[in-house]
Amino acid sequence: MRELLAATHVTAMMQQAMQQMGQQLDVMVKQRLPCLSPSAVSSALTAPQATQQLIDLVMPIYQHNFTEQDVHGLLAFYRMPLGQKLLKVQPVIIRESMLTGEQWGRQRVEQRIGQLKSEGKLTAQGSCPVAPAASASVGH
Repeated sequence: MRELLAATHVTAMMQQAMQQMGQQLDVMVKQRLPCLSPSAVSSALTAPQATQQLIDLVMPIYQHNFTEQDVHGLLAFYRMPLGQKLLKVQPVIIRESMLTGEQWGRQRVEQRIGQLKSEGKLTAQGSCPVAPAASASVGH
Protein backbone atom coordinates (compact mmCIF):
# COMPACT_ATOMS: atom_id res chain seq x y z
CA MET A 1 0.00 0.00 0.00
CA ARG A 2 2.85 2.40 0.82
CA GLU A 3 4.32 1.70 -2.61
CA LEU A 4 1.03 2.73 -4.18
CA LEU A 5 1.04 5.98 -2.20
CA ALA A 6 4.53 6.72 -3.43
CA ALA A 7 3.81 5.66 -7.03
CA THR A 8 0.74 7.90 -7.20
CA HIS A 9 2.66 10.78 -5.57
CA VAL A 10 0.23 10.91 -2.65
CA THR A 11 3.09 11.00 -0.14
CA ALA A 12 4.67 13.96 -1.92
CA MET A 13 1.30 15.73 -2.16
CA MET A 14 0.79 15.25 1.58
CA GLN A 15 4.22 16.67 2.35
CA GLN A 16 3.53 19.65 0.11
CA ALA A 17 0.11 20.25 1.66
CA MET A 18 1.53 20.12 5.18
CA GLN A 19 4.30 22.54 4.21
CA GLN A 20 1.66 24.93 2.85
CA MET A 21 -0.45 24.59 6.00
CA GLY A 22 2.68 25.18 8.05
CA GLN A 23 3.45 28.37 6.14
CA GLN A 24 -0.10 29.63 6.66
CA LEU A 25 0.14 28.77 10.34
CA ASP A 26 3.49 30.60 10.60
CA VAL A 27 1.85 33.79 9.33
CA MET A 28 -1.02 33.42 11.79
CA VAL A 29 1.32 32.76 14.74
CA LYS A 30 3.50 35.72 13.80
CA GLN A 31 0.44 37.99 13.82
CA ARG A 32 -1.38 36.63 16.86
CA LEU A 33 1.41 35.25 19.06
CA PRO A 34 4.48 37.41 18.48
CA CYS A 35 6.17 36.00 21.58
CA LEU A 36 6.66 32.70 19.72
CA SER A 37 8.86 31.88 16.79
CA PRO A 38 6.64 31.26 13.77
CA SER A 39 7.64 27.60 13.62
CA ALA A 40 6.89 26.98 17.31
CA VAL A 41 3.46 25.66 16.35
CA SER A 42 3.82 24.71 12.67
CA SER A 43 6.64 22.31 13.49
CA ALA A 44 3.89 19.95 14.71
CA LEU A 45 2.82 19.63 11.05
CA THR A 46 6.16 19.93 9.27
CA ALA A 47 8.36 17.71 11.46
CA PRO A 48 9.84 14.73 9.57
CA GLN A 49 7.68 12.20 11.44
CA ALA A 50 4.50 14.18 10.80
CA THR A 51 4.09 12.93 7.22
CA GLN A 52 4.52 9.34 8.37
CA GLN A 53 1.88 9.82 11.07
CA LEU A 54 -0.56 11.24 8.55
CA ILE A 55 0.14 8.40 6.11
CA ASP A 56 -0.62 5.93 8.90
CA LEU A 57 -3.99 7.65 9.38
CA VAL A 58 -4.73 7.64 5.64
CA MET A 59 -3.71 4.03 4.97
CA PRO A 60 -7.09 2.59 6.08
CA ILE A 61 -8.83 4.82 3.54
CA TYR A 62 -6.74 3.27 0.77
CA GLN A 63 -7.17 -0.21 2.20
CA HIS A 64 -10.92 0.35 2.20
CA ASN A 65 -10.91 1.39 -1.47
CA PHE A 66 -8.28 -0.98 -2.95
CA THR A 67 -7.68 -4.69 -2.47
CA GLU A 68 -4.16 -6.11 -2.32
CA GLN A 69 -4.72 -7.44 -5.82
CA ASP A 70 -5.70 -3.94 -6.96
CA VAL A 71 -2.46 -2.56 -5.53
CA HIS A 72 -0.32 -5.13 -7.34
CA GLY A 73 -2.12 -4.34 -10.57
CA LEU A 74 -1.69 -0.61 -10.12
CA LEU A 75 1.98 -1.01 -9.34
CA ALA A 76 2.33 -3.05 -12.54
CA PHE A 77 1.63 0.29 -14.23
CA TYR A 78 -2.03 0.99 -14.18
CA ARG A 79 -3.59 -1.67 -16.37
CA MET A 80 -6.70 -0.43 -18.03
CA PRO A 81 -9.53 -1.35 -15.57
CA LEU A 82 -7.47 -0.49 -12.53
CA GLY A 83 -6.32 2.78 -14.04
CA GLN A 84 -9.96 3.71 -14.48
CA LYS A 85 -10.75 2.73 -10.91
CA LEU A 86 -7.93 4.91 -9.63
CA LEU A 87 -9.22 7.85 -11.62
CA LYS A 88 -12.69 7.25 -10.18
CA VAL A 89 -11.83 6.87 -6.48
CA GLN A 90 -8.75 9.06 -6.14
CA PRO A 91 -10.75 12.30 -5.70
CA VAL A 92 -12.76 10.65 -2.90
CA ILE A 93 -9.60 9.42 -1.22
CA ILE A 94 -7.94 12.81 -1.48
CA ARG A 95 -11.00 14.57 -0.10
CA GLU A 96 -11.27 12.18 2.87
CA SER A 97 -7.52 12.39 3.44
CA MET A 98 -7.63 16.16 3.49
CA LEU A 99 -10.41 16.13 6.08
CA THR A 100 -8.47 13.63 8.17
CA GLY A 101 -5.34 15.77 7.80
CA GLU A 102 -7.17 18.92 8.85
CA GLN A 103 -8.56 17.21 11.95
CA TRP A 104 -5.14 15.77 12.75
CA GLY A 105 -3.49 19.14 12.21
CA ARG A 106 -5.95 20.89 14.51
CA GLN A 107 -5.32 18.28 17.19
CA ARG A 108 -1.54 18.61 16.83
CA VAL A 109 -1.72 22.40 17.03
CA GLU A 110 -4.02 22.26 20.07
CA GLN A 111 -1.60 19.85 21.76
CA ARG A 112 1.35 22.11 20.95
CA ILE A 113 -0.48 25.18 22.26
CA GLY A 114 -1.19 23.22 25.45
CA GLN A 115 2.50 22.39 25.76
CA LEU A 116 3.45 26.02 25.23
CA LYS A 117 0.97 27.02 27.95
CA SER A 118 2.38 24.46 30.39
CA GLU A 119 5.90 25.68 29.59
CA GLY A 120 4.80 29.21 30.47
CA LYS A 121 5.42 30.51 26.94
CA LEU A 122 1.70 31.29 26.59
CA THR A 123 -0.92 32.27 29.18
CA ALA A 124 -3.82 29.97 30.05
CA GLN A 125 -5.89 31.96 27.52
CA GLY A 126 -3.32 31.24 24.78
CA SER A 127 -1.87 34.72 24.51
CA CYS A 128 1.65 35.97 25.02
CA PRO A 129 2.51 36.67 28.66
CA VAL A 130 2.95 40.26 29.72
CA ALA A 131 6.55 41.01 30.62
CA PRO A 132 6.91 41.96 34.30
CA ALA A 133 7.32 45.67 34.93
CA ALA A 134 10.89 46.71 35.70
CA SER A 135 9.79 48.65 38.76
CA ALA A 136 7.65 45.92 40.35
CA SER A 137 8.37 45.55 44.04
CA VAL A 138 9.74 42.24 45.21
CA GLY A 139 8.49 42.12 48.79
CA HIS A 140 4.79 42.76 48.19
